[in-house]
Amino acid sequence: MKKLVWMGSLFYLLMGFIKVTVASIITVLLPLYDRVYTDAGALIFIEFGASIFGMLIQPWLANRMSKKMMLHIGAWGVAGSYLLIAFLPPWELLLVGFALAGFLGGIIESVIAAVILEGLQSNAAIAMSRLEVSFGVGSLILPLVIGMLIISGMWNYALFGIAAYCIFLSVFLRFTRFGDLEPLFKPAHQAHVPSGVPAGAASSGPVGAVVAAAATHHPSAGKKSLLRTPGVWMLPAFVLLFFFYGATDIGLVNYLPSLMLETGMADASTAPISVTVFWAAMIVGRMFAGYEAEKLGYRKYLFIHWGGMILLLSLFALNRNVTFGYVLIVLLGLTLSGLYVVTLVYAKTLMPRNIARNTSILMAGCAVGGGLFSVTAGRMLDILPPSYVQWMMVAIALLSLVIYIVYAKERRAYLSAELNGVRA
Repeated sequence: MKKLVWMGSLFYLLMGFIKVTVASIITVLLPLYDRVYTDAGALIFIEFGASIFGMLIQPWLANRMSKKMMLHIGAWGVAGSYLLIAFLPPWELLLVGFALAGFLGGIIESVIAAVILEGLQSNAAIAMSRLEVSFGVGSLILPLVIGMLIISGMWNYALFGIAAYCIFLSVFLRFTRFGDLEPLFKPAHQAHVPSGVPAGAASSGPVGAVVAAAATHHPSAGKKSLLRTPGVWMLPAFVLLFFFYGATDIGLVNYLPSLMLETGMADASTAPISVTVFWAAMIVGRMFAGYEAEKLGYRKYLFIHWGGMILLLSLFALNRNVTFGYVLIVLLGLTLSGLYVVTLVYAKTLMPRNIARNTSILMAGCAVGGGLFSVTAGRMLDILPPSYVQWMMVAIALLSLVIYIVYAKERRAYLSAELNGVRA
């Protein structure tokens, strides 16, 4: 199991590189290609749109090839796309390079998450938080390296380094064996389905799995309207949570330097430091997020952290003091650090059927939220004061908490109906 987590951590380090590449080099690319913030938003959206497609197609591919083969193809494909980007092709080809990296990155990320969640029977939040630490380390290191290389005009050398790392990952995976966990990498139609899963649940899709679960516990469910079936809103609620989380998290990562610059809390030379500070706090938070979530319980943990995010984003929108701004950035990093992984593990515990497909859909929801927010925020920064973007983040965080509260009620109704079914 340790070897599996190590493998996942190495690939998540690559995911960290991919997710912050645009934010790290956008200040160089825009003047180089004579582009504006709207173009930056479009670039981010294209990358995340491709990532969404990769996440959604991964379960289909998993039925036709081994997960190891998908990881090999993904690693070599990302290496090729980064080599293309590093040579600074025309803008159109640059978009193709980022789209390819996003598409293959989406496949890799969903494969790793599905393998870890399916392979772990306990302490899943702790293991996933370790993967997220690696993700954070990658997101922290790349901006620092590129920032130092920009001074000498050799920032694209960092992209060559990422391509070499991708090749290393493929070689590492080729010579690594996982013992009893090797079946996790087999095509889905060859994988063993746990006996506790009702027949048909594993292949009926996410919504079908929820309906099948309801039908298992409630013999009369077939006579009810689908929309009145207890627990039917579970998956849509989680998709919305990931959608809003993606908008907030990815929005902060990509536009934090711009917000610091436009609000006067930093200048062009110091604005990128805000991302470094944010990711440093995220890494520290992720080291303890799994333990905190296991101790408090997933529901309480998520309620506290979403509530804290609303407060901190509101203060950040009101603040113009440099020192207090960086304090808020640190607190935001600590608050957001475990939301993604804890929500993902919580979804797995409540929807144990069809984990791989549900995981891909939830991760795609996160990417959709981040991509749409990036496009919207880019256009807003071109024509409106930065405070509009900041308060939009506050509104999104508030919607997240509302969805979570509504979902919690839905879950209680599901548990109550389930209990009544057992008593009957």
